[in-house]
Amino acid sequence: MTATLFRFALSVFASLMSLSAGAGVVDFLPKEIRDAEKPSIEAARKLQSEHPEAFHSYSVNGRTIYYVALKQDGPPRPLVIFVHGSPGLWRSWIHYLNDPELQSRANLISLDRPGFGESGSGKIERGFLRQAQAIEPLLAHAQAGQRVILVGHAWAGALIARMAMTYPDKVTDLVLMAAPLDPALQTESWFQYLADWPPFTWLLPGELLVFNREYLGLEKELTDMLPAWPRMTQRVSLLLGEADEEVPISTADFAQNMLTQARSVNIVRIPNMNHFIPWTRFDLVKTEILAHLARPPEP
Repeated sequence: MTATLFRFALSVFASLMSLSAGAGVVDFLPKEIRDAEKPSIEAARKLQSEHPEAFHSYSVNGRTIYYVALKQDGPPRPLVIFVHGSPGLWRSWIHYLNDPELQSRANLISLDRPGFGESGSGKIERGFLRQAQAIEPLLAHAQAGQRVILVGHAWAGALIARMAMTYPDKVTDLVLMAAPLDPALQTESWFQYLADWPPFTWLLPGELLVFNREYLGLEKELTDMLPAWPRMTQRVSLLLGEADEEVPISTADFAQNMLTQARSVNIVRIPNMNHFIPWTRFDLVKTEILAHLARPPEP
């Protein structure tokens, strides 16, 4: 992880003494995301008020996973599961969940990943495999013969790729955004290790500790995935910002070289785009999801 991605954690440390009780993960996100999240909070509250039946939880590996599932009556529909990055919450995808066209075309699920929000805030679930196992029960919401599209940003982009490797018969499509995939491009910084030792661990909010520890383990997780890439057969879209300081644009070359057996690979390089694609390029992300939904189920 680069210094840029970790800078907001440092800003948190600098202002710890002035933090108010009850501050949440959104308070520590970069300003452009905080600004985008402000209307999301109200939209999420409205969704919870109008559709309480859509909110659920289940237990796996000794912990609770919280999620929202929006389903429509009528003919079978594909399943789209949105997986937030690190940090994040289910409501990071609220604009996608509330989009009428997406609602009409697919069943939609978004969750709090282990370690965030209502899924054990501050309690890390180490490793992609354990995270994949925690999310896997949601794949049972798929309807027979329909495609299952996983959508993930940043750390979760790599996670859903691992899920596709682990459950190849249950995942048909991937939409990855600003996803760190190449272990050779991952580096840790000295302040990440410093933040993982007392007294900093006593001061930092739990979800920021989870954030830091997830990225500290990322290089190993990506290295372990290397042998499985050539065996992936899903349809894959990869959206990358050419101005992303966290995930180099050369990640596109890695993906192109590794996904040799994928049914299709669509790599979208976005000029002047930074790391925060889901919030600032809703139009492009939605178009990519719709393109996957338009494809017929595999024979």
